[in-house]
Amino acid sequence: MPTPVHVVEMSADEREHAFAVCRELAEEFRAVGPRHDAENSFPHAMAARVRELRLPGLNIPKRYGGWGADIATTARCVELLAYGDPAITLGFNMHFGVIGFFRGMWSAEHQARFFPGVAQHGHLFDGAYSETRAGVMGLADTRAVPVEGGYRVSGRKSWGTLSLVADFHTFNATVTNPNGELPGDHAERAAREVMLVCPATAPGVRIEKTWDALGMRASGTETVVFEDVFVPQADLVSAAFRPGLFANLEWQTLSFASIYLGLARRAYDETLAILRKKRLGAVSEAADVKLSEQQLVQVGIGEMRVLIETAANCIEVAATRLNEDRDLPADPSLRLGWLEIPKVVSTENAIRVVDIGMRLVGGGAFRRGHVLEKLYRDARSGPFHPLTTDQLMQHLGRAELG
Repeated sequence: MPTPVHVVEMSADEREHAFAVCRELAEEFRAVGPRHDAENSFPHAMAARVRELRLPGLNIPKRYGGWGADIATTARCVELLAYGDPAITLGFNMHFGVIGFFRGMWSAEHQARFFPGVAQHGHLFDGAYSETRAGVMGLADTRAVPVEGGYRVSGRKSWGTLSLVADFHTFNATVTNPNGELPGDHAERAAREVMLVCPATAPGVRIEKTWDALGMRASGTETVVFEDVFVPQADLVSAAFRPGLFANLEWQTLSFASIYLGLARRAYDETLAILRKKRLGAVSEAADVKLSEQQLVQVGIGEMRVLIETAANCIEVAATRLNEDRDLPADPSLRLGWLEIPKVVSTENAIRVVDIGMRLVGGGAFRRGHVLEKLYRDARSGPFHPLTTDQLMQHLGRAELG
């Protein structure tokens, strides 16, 4: 009988320790984040700190030497890190998210091979599952050609978050016909999409520096290129990539949601700190104006708080349902849709929170280098994470309508 994915292993004291570690690291993220945002660079030194703190083992089960964090604890840790810097957290969150996938997708044998290295040596995994044509929703154009003892892999993964410091790349590829051609039948092609893993140092693997985006610039989301890379048969870790991924997608959706919740909390606190002190002085209507006493400002702060707590409650309820194995649809398609809702609520609400904050603070927040200006740009990436906001709306509607 398979080991349950959603189990609570940590004591209250162990959870508090994890939160304390993440709060400490968040301060380091906060200190270096603006520079890496301005330089569009990845904070390699933070990878060393993550390993030093043994944080890669956060949601590795205790039986493999990890901390044993459940999905609610993992989500809270991600939120705390994102309060320091959401872009850096987005990078390392790739590891936490895919480790969650592997808890449900990988066999006990594969977990026993790879998980102790994460817990003991700080091995980091990325998840290069998206390609330029259609993102993660598109069947893999990356080809795995069967050869003696394994596969020869060629392809490009355009959203390789954390790829610059990952010890192992995990990725999806389509097993081709012996001649290297993709199956012509759509159903057969879908059935041949698999998950593979290879060391980042494998011959034929390279990283192309392609990341230059509006926001989340310190996430290091580069392109992973595979050029005739040999992957042994033993490193085919999931023969059913897409069903396995979407059956465990909550590890990514709730952690994505938590990044934007942390971002929104940071924006709220920064806005509040400014507005509590800011005075306009003399204007035509009054000799002195204190912004915190203005009704428009008070209403705006209230709305920000409502948006934040709505997102927080969505994440907490979903994580609790998973840990308690209750109140979720049995139908896999509906289950996926329900568990995507916190991601959409959190990402859309974060955009609204930063928008309100900037309007209340005024034009100074529009200048490059202002903390709200950075959070404004970072927040814009939220709706693009899978499932995107529009994809979820369509998915829910189709599933409900039958």
